[in-house]
Amino acid sequence: MLRETDAVWRVLVDAALDGRRAWKNTGDLAWEAGVGEKLAYKALTRPIQIGAVTRHPAGGFSVTDPERVLTLFAAARSLRAATRTQFDAAQKLAADTEKYAIGGTRAAVQHLGGLNTIADHAPAILYLPMSVALDDLPPGEEALVLAVESKTLDEWRSGFTSAAQTYADLFAQPGWQASEFRRALWRAWFSVDDWSRAEAADG
Repeated sequence: MLRETDAVWRVLVDAALDGRRAWKNTGDLAWEAGVGEKLAYKALTRPIQIGAVTRHPAGGFSVTDPERVLTLFAAARSLRAATRTQFDAAQKLAADTEKYAIGGTRAAVQHLGGLNTIADHAPAILYLPMSVALDDLPPGEEALVLAVESKTLDEWRSGFTSAAQTYADLFAQPGWQASEFRRALWRAWFSVDDWSRAEAADG
């Protein structure tokens, strides 16, 4: 299960990467993240403190540095709750489940255009509804299976974890393969900083 604070940061980053950085109010953010407004307000505290989110005098706020919000999210992410199993067992369980989302290096490939030019895949990451029983999965190290709220799976309509979730999971996953894919995502999103983009647009 994902922490509620993580959900807020994930929504902020995913929206920013999609070009939507301004928010009218905290209530809208809370609704999209599926958390209470007080928790969403609290989750904004640290990004505001480090200048990654800026409040507007007339109300609302903007994400001014999505990279640093993503860093907060990634640093807080943990995969300790994952059930570790065999790849075939995870694949079969996904086939028998109505909703699921693929994460990790395989999701990274999708966010990078669909063609793997990075490295061999790390152990697979699979998200399933919290109602699915994982106790009968055989032990293994080829796949990590995690439970998540149904609402989150509905948001990941592509069948893959969102951009921010993919990056954070790779940050939390050991191994050189996960690191290579994570760095590739960073280069795709942040190799040109916001100031350079703004100058190019003005030119």
